[in-house]
Amino acid sequence: MSPGSDDVHVLLGAYVLGGLSDEDHRMYSEHLRTCGPCQAELGQVSGLPRLLDLAGPEGGPHLSDGPAAVPEPLATEQGDARVTTLLGEVARRRRRRRAWLTALAAAAAVIFFAGGAWLGRSLGTTATPTAPPAAVAEHVAVAALPGSSVRIDVALVKRGWGTELDIDCEDMPTNGELALWVIDAKGRAVTAASWRATAAGYSRVTGATALSPNEIQTLEVRTGTGKVLASARA
Repeated sequence: MSPGSDDVHVLLGAYVLGGLSDEDHRMYSEHLRTCGPCQAELGQVSGLPRLLDLAGPEGGPHLSDGPAAVPEPLATEQGDARVTTLLGEVARRRRRRRAWLTALAAAAAVIFFAGGAWLGRSLGTTATPTAPPAAVAEHVAVAALPGSSVRIDVALVKRGWGTELDIDCEDMPTNGELALWVIDAKGRAVTAASWRATAAGYSRVTGATALSPNEIQTLEVRTGTGKVLASARA
């Protein structure tokens, strides 16, 4: 806000007539404390509310047909011209605000009806769900090492987070712990699944690893004591 601009004149008139919002009134009051030109202009039009009260809805006694005492002038001709200008500015400001609100309401109505038409068409159309593509599994037969008769098949399924490993085991030890280890190209081994042996010697387990299928070099099935029962190159 700069003294002498049109915006200052408009706010000054609205300030005198009480047409500002609470926030604008507070901001303009703070501005008046430090702005000498605005303070001088305010002194010239400070009698405007009293003039409007004297005029009243019928034009006031000095504008009526009957005899009445002429009140003493409350402003100079220059001040009256200033008042007229301020009133015109306030009126134009209010007309612009009403026009803006009308345009905004019209735009909101267009969006509302357009959205309703689109929603109606969407509700009337039944979407056919599409099934995700089936994951491709790569089966690896893990060969038993000498001295072991286990039969193990591992299916490697590529996932976004790594690899899912579906393990089918037969003729396994009937007690103790068992585990599937995956080894990468650098020889680092991590456990992908672990389970406890069953009395029937059969197990079906699902494991997981952060390695992708092409990063897995070797699969090993070990006992809880670390003995390798079967191994295979992936």
